[in-house]
Amino acid sequence: MEEETKNEIVKKVLEELKSKKLLKNPKSSYKSTEKILYSLNVLPEAIKLIDDEVKQLEKEIEDIPKAPAKSNTLVLNERDATYIYGDETLETRISELKQISVKAKSQVRLVNNALKKIEDNKWYEIIPMYYFKEMTIEEIAEELDCSVGTISMNKKELINKLKVYIFPDTFMNEL
Repeated sequence: MEEETKNEIVKKVLEELKSKKLLKNPKSSYKSTEKILYSLNVLPEAIKLIDDEVKQLEKEIEDIPKAPAKSNTLVLNERDATYIYGDETLETRISELKQISVKAKSQVRLVNNALKKIEDNKWYEIIPMYYFKEMTIEEIAEELDCSVGTISMNKKELINKLKVYIFPDTFMNEL
């Protein structure tokens, strides 16, 4: 099949998926920044759980009965329950979990470094108050003795600065 024909088919499929609203819009860097800020307090615990699971799986790997050589099926026995990982080997699962952990640790570092870049901003306290202490805009306005509009405007400005540090590739694609 010629390259042009392939490209036409791909275009038609994409158009159809879009028309049926089956193709998700890419996340905006602003929304992604907010999501990671909301999660920043729990990410270290999530990373710890993943790392603990990796350690546990690595300990148990010697006790796992292997299926016959012709099959890729791996059977895990744990507390009278049997788990079957179809074509996935335990080593693959451990590797995937390690990659998730490394990526999450990197993201936490990146966000913390980005927060340090803006911590001298007069309105920086809005970020920890809103995203980490889960205060409302109204509560923050009262605490900082200013209007709700001032808090909203400055929160948006701070997120717009953070998104460039945290998601530069997504931000650049939005331009």
